This record gives sequence, structure tokens and C-alpha cells, in this order.
Amino acid sequence: RRQKIIESECVKTSSRYRIVRKLGEGGMGEVYAAHDERLDRPVAIKRLRPDRSDGQERERLWREARAAASVNHPNICQLYEIDSEGDELFLAMELLDGEPLSARLTRGALPVGEAGQIGLSVLGALAALHLKGIVHRDLKPSNIFLAQHGVKLLDFGLARPLTAGKDLTIPGMVMGTPRYMAPEQIEGGVVDARSDLFVLGAVLYEMVAARPAFNGNSV
Repeated sequence: RRQKIIESECVKTSSRYRIVRKLGEGGMGEVYAAHDERLDRPVAIKRLRPDRSDGQERERLWREARAAASVNHPNICQLYEIDSEGDELFLAMELLDGEPLSARLTRGALPVGEAGQIGLSVLGALAALHLKGIVHRDLKPSNIFLAQHGVKLLDFGLARPLTAGKDLTIPGMVMGTPRYMAPEQIEGGVVDARSDLFVLGAVLYEMVAARPAFNGNSV
């Protein structure tokens, strides 16, 4: 039987992708560096965490895949495919070389010109999303990647069409990172393209001030 894509100390192989190492994990998924044996190229594999692989999270991963696949832009991380190995769903994406903006910010403020260029790149990515009627909803430094060949917007796990009906949340629960959320998102109101722009403003502030635009001791 073909091996599942799972975290391991050794290298394991799926039907197509050979896992090389773990890159990191978030609230919903785990990301691995891998090698596409069929096309002989490096890729990033994102799969659901074992404890977050219920039907709702699988649908959220599908939503992420559809959002990423709907836009072709140099400042958006490219999605290659969504596939499954046994009952495990995963995304195969462009493997980036560099660091997230969150890591860069640990070393202090950015020069204004550099921060401005990063902001313009993110604006380009958001413009492409918004023209497709998609709101990112999870813009933050860890989802902005400073790659060797340009800035890339990552993680469309909370992205949703402006016309979407059902939201994949539990009543009373707010999805996102409080420090990087527009007021209407925190309050559970209508979120649109302006919400993403508000958060980009907060990220720009943090890049040049070396401190978050909004802080506090609790959510």
C-alpha cells in the first residue's frame, strides 16, 4: 500500500512526492519540503494536522486550494495541485527560498523604502485577489514571504469569496489573528476588500516602527 504523507524522522515517499523535511506548522496544517518525483522539482506540501482533519477542516483546505488556483500573480505563492493519499488530503505548492516577514521583523525595523516595496508587492497580490472577488482575511507578517525573487502572499485558509454564504466557523468564534484583524472582522461583521487593506496598513506600521500597530495583554 502506498505510504501516507506523514511526519517522520526518516524520508518517506507518497505515490509522487518524497518528503524531505518539515518546514513548520500552523493552527490548521503542517508544511513540508518535498520532491516531485514525476516532474523532478522541489515543492512544498501542506497537509492537515492529524487533530484537525475533520470534514470542516477538509472543506477549508479545499477552499484554500480554490482561492489560490483562481489567481495567477507573481506575488502569490503558486498552487500546483490538491490531491489525496489514502484518506489524507494535501496541497502541493511552490517551494520558496527565503524567510517570512515575521522572521525579518525579529531583527528590527525595515528601511522605509524596503517596507514600501514589500507593501506594494502585497497590494499587487491583494488587487488580483479582490478582482476575483476573494478576501484573504488572514493577512499578517507570517503570511508574507520574502523570497529571493520577490514577495509572496501565502496561506489562503481563511480566504473566501465576497459572495460566499456559509462560513466555516463555530457560532461565537472569530477566525483570524486578533492583532491583524480589521474591526469588522473581530466583531463578526461583513468583511470585504477594505478589511485586507486595513490590516496591510497595520503591517506597514509594524515594518517601519518595529512594533505592532495594536498591542495588548489579552485577546
